Amino acid sequence: MSDDSSERAGGENDASALVSRPGSRKRRFANRLGLAIAALGLVLIVWAIVILFFGDPVTALYQDWRQHQMSGQLNKEFKQFSPSAPFSKKSKQPSPTAIRGAAWRFSLQAHAGQPIGRIEIPRIGLNKVFVNGTDWATDLSRGPGRYPQSSWPGMGKVTAIAGHRTTFGAPFRHIDEIARGDRIRLLMPYGTFTYRVFRHEVVPSNDWSILHRRRFDTLVLSACHPLFSASHRWIVFARLVAVTPPAS
Repeated sequence: MSDDSSERAGGENDASALVSRPGSRKRRFANRLGLAIAALGLVLIVWAIVILFFGDPVTALYQDWRQHQMSGQLNKEFKQFSPSAPFSKKSKQPSPTAIRGAAWRFSLQAHAGQPIGRIEIPRIGLNKVFVNGTDWATDLSRGPGRYPQSSWPGMGKVTAIAGHRTTFGAPFRHIDEIARGDRIRLLMPYGTFTYRVFRHEVVPSNDWSILHRRRFDTLVLSACHPLFSASHRWIVFARLVAVTPPAS
């Protein structure tokens, strides 16, 4: 083959290479993009499974940190609060009048977002500081919260506490596993209140009849239902069965 022929062949090869390179780059880019999308999809699926069975771990870490902070603050409240009329040391069961007076005095000094007590539910392994309020961002992100529309333990009315089921530690995730007859304790700076569960109910999210006063001191626990939905609420009702003075 002549030099001219070789040059023409080489030129044709170079031209075809120039033509094919853009197509090859597009295919490589498309392949890499496809792999990236597939990997992202896999991560999202795994993340959804983790949240479904265990709750959101990121927001749970945030609540653990805030719970640690609030525990120290609540301990100070326990030490600093004293009822206007001291409970009798001779009786393990304070009089209703003394308890109502202490509850009223504590309610006057409590502010929104303040840690006000500790809730213990042995059945579901719950032991959390709860706050005064149910704002999604500022209150329930730190722990269970007392409905501002409800009363205080010991005042003979309804005390209602809400909690998350899927995010921020999901303190009420297993609220549906609490059984009739189970004990729930609220440790307040002015006394420890023990309740016995007597009823469950699922209500629409806008049903406020759960706060209607009964003939006895009632605790109401509330959480969204079903999981990952806010259309309804799972409600637990419990009746006050015992009151003891605050621990020294």
